[in-house]
Amino acid sequence: MKILVITEQREGKWNAVSSETLVAAQQIAAAVSGSRVAAAVIGKGVRGLAEELAASQLAEVLLLEHDLLERYTPDGFAIALRQAITQNKPDLVLLPHTYQVRDYAPKLAASLGKGMVADCVGYRAEKEKIVFVRQMFQGKTAADVSFIGAPPWFVSFSGGSVSRRSGCSRRRFCSDHPRQS
Repeated sequence: MKILVITEQREGKWNAVSSETLVAAQQIAAAVSGSRVAAAVIGKGVRGLAEELAASQLAEVLLLEHDLLERYTPDGFAIALRQAITQNKPDLVLLPHTYQVRDYAPKLAASLGKGMVADCVGYRAEKEKIVFVRQMFQGKTAADVSFIGAPPWFVSFSGGSVSRRSGCSRRRFCSDHPRQS
């Protein structure tokens, strides 16, 4: 499985959920044999961030840099990322669930004729598929969601949903890591 993480930065500083999403990608890759993780950095003047990201045990870092990407616009980001996804053909595209991602990611997925599972709080590997967990009804219940059909599949992860310490990605919802009030 080829996994692409779309990172988010503002003014040369990483959004914290980007690193959590990268950890989730690496954990998924470890659970699904033959997987590899790549990441994309988008903006203008972000080469240094791409070089920093290259030290994160990735198969590849994609640098999407252009004058028109200096300031965020949903259309600009969706167009640039669509080109990168079309060229690199990932199976799974992971994004940090931020306000910016909420703005452009559905447009990006729809432009490729795909759906998206947004605001995931966990995942688990089952044989040859990944099951994503997301909250419903204001956190009163959780749903297991998996994809059917051809990739690429789009998923965004909520901040705080991926544990860096253990193999458990459902820290907020599993019995080993009870949710704290």
